[in-house]
Order: sequence, then C-alpha cells, then structure tokens
Amino acid sequence: MIDLIDVSKSYGPGLPAVNHANLHIDKGEFVFVVGNSGSGKTTLIKLLMKELDSTSGQIIVSGERLEGMKHRRVAKYRVVNRPTRVIRKRVPEVLQEVGLAVKYKSFPDELSGGEQQRVALARALVNSPDILLADEPTGNLDPKTSREIMKLLEEINARGTTVLVVTHDQAIVNTMKKRVIRMQKGIITEDEKESGYIG
Repeated sequence: MIDLIDVSKSYGPGLPAVNHANLHIDKGEFVFVVGNSGSGKTTLIKLLMKELDSTSGQIIVSGERLEGMKHRRVAKYRVVNRPTRVIRKRVPEVLQEVGLAVKYKSFPDELSGGEQQRVALARALVNSPDILLADEPTGNLDPKTSREIMKLLEEINARGTTVLVVTHDQAIVNTMKKRVIRMQKGIITEDEKESGYIG
C-alpha cells in the first residue's frame, strides 16, 4: 500500500527533515507516527500527500510512484471521486454515524473543534478512501472528544481504509496498541508492530 525506499527531504543545508527513510505499510494497517516537534513527522505526511517532493528516494502509494507525478494527476491522487448522487445519499447516513445528524445545516464556524474533526472524518467515510492520513487529529481537543475521534478512525480502519496518524498524544497511542513508528531528527528510529509506545 505505502512504500518509502531510502527517502530523504531537505529544505536546505543542515540535517534533512526526513533522512533516508525506509518504510512499508500494508493495506488495512493502522499506524501511529510519533516523535518530538521537528522530528520529521509532518514532513513525512506531506511527502505522502504529494504536498512536497522528496529530495531523493522513491515513494510508492497503491503501486503508483509519486516522483514525477504530473500536476494534473496529483488532485485525482488525493481525492477519491464518487458520483454526486452517491455522495448526496451517503451524507445523511455518515453524519448519523459520526454523531452530527442534528448539525446537518450548520456552518463550520458554528461547530466546535471536535465537531469539525468529525466532519473531516465524515468526508473520509463518504469517499471510502484507500488511505487516510491524519496529522494531529486530536490536537486541542479534550480527552473525551479525543477518544471519540480515535474510535471513529478505528471504525474507518475496520472498513478496510489504511490509517496513518501523526500524534503527540502518548496516552492514546499507549491505549490503542497499534503499530508505532517513532521519528527523531528525520530518522525512523523505531518501528513497533502493534505493541503500543511507552515514552
């Protein structure tokens, strides 16, 4: 599903933000990426989103190499296209699933942080993507709401979507017992399969 082969990303002189990363993630896995600020976690996600291009190495997602991908292909790579009629039918069902049925007509500024995160996950559910990348999905949320968001991510994963979550929330990582990839100064220093991360 996702392969990084000797991938580096430099923004200039000094240590690369991602440094010779090698990683394989299977279809349907749930993976946490953890590390201190500046460890390269967000750069890794941006490389997978094709928001950034690697300086060297290969990134292969669903059998497709990201290096040299044509600009017009990038948007299609990021968005799963579903017919409008399918989306219209699915929206009420999905809002019900994420506990937002009563907010169907609400504007974004009328929603709390947790509700906005649920809307983002509802979008993912409507599109049934192969891969979901979440950068700090529980940032600035209270513990109860954070647990609810992670439960939704688990449900999305249970439907077959590969989920990659960047987080600082060590308590959630320890509780969920999923695969944990730890980064430090741009290097993948640990890769623990479904054991949980003890900081």
